[in-house]
Amino acid sequence: MLIAMRHKAHLVAAIDSDKGTILDIRKKNIVRTVPKWSGGCTKDGRYGLYAPSRGGLELLELKRGHSVKTFIPKVAEGVFTVICMFNQTDETSDAKMIANFRMQAELSAVESTEDGKNIVLGTVDGCVSVLALADPAKPEMKEYLAGLPSRDEEWKKKTEKLKAHTLFKAAASIAKLSTKFNNSNNNENADDDEHVQPATEEETPREDRDADEEEEL
Repeated sequence: MLIAMRHKAHLVAAIDSDKGTILDIRKKNIVRTVPKWSGGCTKDGRYGLYAPSRGGLELLELKRGHSVKTFIPKVAEGVFTVICMFNQTDETSDAKMIANFRMQAELSAVESTEDGKNIVLGTVDGCVSVLALADPAKPEMKEYLAGLPSRDEEWKKKTEKLKAHTLFKAAASIAKLSTKFNNSNNNENADDDEHVQPATEEETPREDRDADEEEEL
């Protein structure tokens, strides 16, 4: 797996099962090798994550390649598919578990919002879920949660009203377009009628004149 080092555009990291290798694509050489690195990296390139499939989570210092913190100790609970990453705010304070959310299908993608207050989860069945991170250690989260649409009792009514307004505008636009199209067709037909004139004797086709002369003979 290749990942970009966001703090320096000319550096990329090649991640395998037991280490990560940082490469300089401009100089075409290896910068350093970081043991146990799973690929997660902060924006400044200082820290990475080690999350083995057998359990555990450690914070790595990428410059020296050693473990700084152990967030989750290694516990033998089997082998699992692990998706581990920093959120957009690169928080590394305590790594305490906020919740244990069970997905309805196998997880395939995880991403956080820019403010770090939500995570977006994608599963193999095509569903996308957005979860709010209700961290009790952050007082501002109470106000944030109170402002969510799901906490508003009138939210459904507001949504239905907005939907009806949108449908009305769409119907009005279609009616306006249809009227304009019909008027355009009517004007074209009127112009065609004005240009049609009855045929005169001089404009009678030659074949018809020859037939009339034969009848007279």
